[in-house]
Amino acid sequence: MPRLSRFLPCLVLLLSLPLSGCLNTGPDLVCVDVERVLSQSKAAQQANEHLGKVQTILQNGLAAYQEELKKSPEEKRQQELRQGLAVLQRQLALEQAAAREVVSKHMLAQIEAWRADKGDVAVMARQNLLAAPAGLDITDEIIRRMDAGSVTFADLPRVSIRTQADTPEEKAPAEKKAPAAKKSEKK
Repeated sequence: MPRLSRFLPCLVLLLSLPLSGCLNTGPDLVCVDVERVLSQSKAAQQANEHLGKVQTILQNGLAAYQEELKKSPEEKRQQELRQGLAVLQRQLALEQAAAREVVSKHMLAQIEAWRADKGDVAVMARQNLLAAPAGLDITDEIIRRMDAGSVTFADLPRVSIRTQADTPEEKAPAEKKAPAAKKSEKK
C-alpha cells in the first residue's frame, strides 16, 4: 500500500501533462522599444523639426526682449531678463511635452491597430523587460505603421514682449494724456 501511495501522485501528474497544452494560459506577450520609437519614427523626426522651429521663435523673442530691455536701468534689466528667460524656458518645456504627447498618442494608436489585427495579445514596453527573445519585439512593425500615417502638432507659439513699463498702472497716465492732446488739437 505505501508503494501505491507514492506512485498515485506521479501517475496523476503524468496523465495531466498532455492536457496542459489545451489550457488557455492567457494572452500572448510582445514588446515595443518605446525609446526607439520616440527617436527613430517619422513622427519623432517631425516633432524634432517642430521643436527646432519653436526654439528659433523663442530665441528670436528673447533677442527682441533683450533689445527692448536695453532702455531699462541695469538692475531692472537683469531682473526682467531673468524673468523673461524663465517664461521662455517654461514655454519650451511645455512645447516639448506637447510634441512628445502627440508622438506617444500616435504610437499608442498604431499599437492598438496592430493588436486589433492580431487578437488577444498583450503589448509591453521593452524597457520593462529584463530579457525577451527577438521574435517578441514588434518595434519595427510599429515604426512602419507610424511612418505610414501622419501627425499634427500645435501651432507655433508667438512671443510678445511686455516689460513692466507695459503694466496697466503705468499705461493709465499715458492714456489719459492722449485724449487731452486730441482735445487741444481741435481748438
